[in-house]
Amino acid sequence: MFHRVLSDAAALIAAFAIFAPTSVNARDAANLAESHAAEHGYARHTLGLFVGAAHEEFGRRDNGLVLGIEYEYRFGPRFGVGAILEHTYGNLDTWVYALPFAYHNGPWKLYAAPGIEETEESSERMLRLGLEYGFHAEKWEISPQLDVDFIEREGEVFVIGLTFARGFGR
Repeated sequence: MFHRVLSDAAALIAAFAIFAPTSVNARDAANLAESHAAEHGYARHTLGLFVGAAHEEFGRRDNGLVLGIEYEYRFGPRFGVGAILEHTYGNLDTWVYALPFAYHNGPWKLYAAPGIEETEESSERMLRLGLEYGFHAEKWEISPQLDVDFIEREGEVFVIGLTFARGFGR
């Protein structure tokens, strides 16, 4: 099941990256992205703090507070790669380690992050699919974030929260 989710996610991201620029509204999207980059620019490096909540709809888990650190290196205005380290407190009590591959379109960010979820009992492979919208204030960014973690043999975990980030290096 995990491999099917991974291949479906890769196909979805590839389709979005290939077909989004050629859609009817591609000119509007490109103008939005260019105006966003011109107005805000983009930093090569971004370091952020994530604060949120995690919830597993079915299974052994309840809600949990999530605190994390995120880093992203941008290759250009559209693509980046990074690292995520998160701890979920409460009944979940897990650590997440992931490597996000991001696609930016103006203030929007779509990413897929393969990784590992660790508990005291086990370590499971996972895939995080996420979406953010960045609000900028000079070099700072506040981004509402919505993620779904597909965890091998565990199911889905929904994560929602805010990232407080600062960019540096142009």
